[in-house]
This record gives sequence, structure tokens and C-alpha cells, in this order.
Amino acid sequence: MWKYIKQYLHYAIFVAIFMVGEVLMDLIQPELMSRIVDDGVLGLNNGGIGDLHLILVLGLEMIVLVIFGGFCGSMNNVFVHTTPSWPTTTRMPRWNPSARPLTI
Repeated sequence: MWKYIKQYLHYAIFVAIFMVGEVLMDLIQPELMSRIVDDGVLGLNNGGIGDLHLILVLGLEMIVLVIFGGFCGSMNNVFVHTTPSWPTTTRMPRWNPSARPLTI
């Protein structure tokens, strides 16, 4: 069984890495949003005074993370769809209709 898995192992590793990257970017977003609202808008950790600089910095950080997450998701799809759909070592010969005529 290992000889069949071995030819797809590098695809599986890249797919897993890119999937983890995409999921991590999706999980980081709510934390950044809560920091923007709590600290930047409401100023809960700053005596009730909002921080516009924090809003801008975290907003740019979110944009970068979204772009990276989109890249990871796209690369995940690239590796999933470039994987050969049938192992080359077990490929069966094509069916030849003239070799065996159908009888009804």
C-alpha cells in the first residue's frame, strides 16, 4: 500500500499545510475584530478613550492576513486539483468496444 501512497505524499503534505494556514487566518480574524472594537473604538483598556492608530494598524494587519489566507486557500485548491486522479501504477488498459461485442 505504501507504494501507492508514496506518489501522493508530497501533495498531501502541501494540501495539509495550506489548509492549516487558511484555517488559522480565519480563526485569527475574530480576535482582531474584538480588539478593534474593545480597545480602538470603545477604549476599554485606555480609560474610555478610543485609539485611531490601533484601529488603522489592526485593520491593515487584517487585510494582510485575509490576503495570506486567500493565498493559502487558493494554493490548497491548486494542489488538490493537480493531484492525478488515478494512480499511474494501477491504470488499467482502455476498454476497446471492438474487442468484446455486446450481446443483448
